[in-house]
Amino acid sequence: MAHHDFERRLPVPGRGAVALPELAGTLSVRDRDLTDAERDFGDHVHRRPLAVAFPATAVDVAALVRFGRRHRIPVVARGAGHSVDGQALVSAGIVIDMSTLGRVRPFGPDRISVDAGAPWRAVVDATLRTGTVPPVLPDYLELSVGGLLSTGGFGGASHRYGSQADNVHDLDVVTPDGELVTCSPTGNAELFDAVRGTQGRHGIITRATVALTRAPSTVRRHRLTYHDLGAYLGDQRRLVDELRFDHVDGQAQYADGHWRFVLEAVSQQPRPIDDLRHDSAQITEATYREFVDRILPIEAHLRSTGSWYHPHPRANVLLPGTQAERILDDALAELTPDLLGVGGSVLLYLFPTARVAAPHVPKARDPYTVLFGVQRTAPPGDLATLRRMREANAALHATARRLGGASYAYPLSTTEAQAA
Repeated sequence: MAHHDFERRLPVPGRGAVALPELAGTLSVRDRDLTDAERDFGDHVHRRPLAVAFPATAVDVAALVRFGRRHRIPVVARGAGHSVDGQALVSAGIVIDMSTLGRVRPFGPDRISVDAGAPWRAVVDATLRTGTVPPVLPDYLELSVGGLLSTGGFGGASHRYGSQADNVHDLDVVTPDGELVTCSPTGNAELFDAVRGTQGRHGIITRATVALTRAPSTVRRHRLTYHDLGAYLGDQRRLVDELRFDHVDGQAQYADGHWRFVLEAVSQQPRPIDDLRHDSAQITEATYREFVDRILPIEAHLRSTGSWYHPHPRANVLLPGTQAERILDDALAELTPDLLGVGGSVLLYLFPTARVAAPHVPKARDPYTVLFGVQRTAPPGDLATLRRMREANAALHATARRLGGASYAYPLSTTEAQAA
């Protein structure tokens, strides 16, 4: 529905109808659009907006931010809607659906210019045709470019290249005042630093020039299983220090009443693993495209079982390496299967903190940062279990911050926030 469909005025509770700005895109008050925009992937925080905007250009985004500021109407940007704690939701405000800004522009051998609403999959689809790829990719390629840069963005290559936010050349940003600004390390550097990793508190990213590196055609995937947490963390630390593999990540998995730990190390060329302390190993080969799409079969399974559509009260924290084993021992002892949920998973991998150069991207106060992601799934309609999961998440966030770690992709503001 274009804004002129309701006479270019937006009904605002307590203030009557407010005249809207001119937009090249559209603004909708349809019930279907409002219902879609009042929930995110987490589906346990619901906030109903007044309207949903579908911008045609970054100028539209700037006009909407100025409009919201002038009339004291909160405005948030929404990428893929994959946030889990309501970061891209707003009550009685305007949600800007960034998916309509999804253009991938012509690019050179070492960079590509992308609208912020484009998913990382669109970037990979474009760059792999020329044998290149961003240095750091998220596990899930449907996240939006702008959303991920506004949270920081970590992946299995962060031990080499830092966060996704460390691998951009410049950004177009709409500031909280509604000004559209291009920023980079050499121009408007303060804004460039401020918007990366701060979830939209200092502006909405509308376009990014993302760095590229050469992509391999095939990779060797080493899947190493451990039953000892200390050995697992120690081997991860060794591998990232030595830069032995291109990609290193891991998971904790609950089976037969015990936790086991799976380290995935990926390289283009064969690499030795016989000096590591794993209990078992599986080595396979895959095309690089198959590797970056490794979440697709998992997503398909979760959709088929229905758990993809259930509430996801997740917690992602960044632990200090020196404290990680103790914190993880305690956290995993309390993480029973019912507090993880059907289809839930646990991410667990580390990287040198110094690799994260963007000053406001969250990190631990320690030489190593350990990413601990508890990806919970709550049974639908079970409010008691949902409450227990949320309480456990809050306790984990508090513990991480108290001991020198940080919360990651956690709600910071409900005003002008941008989420993946």
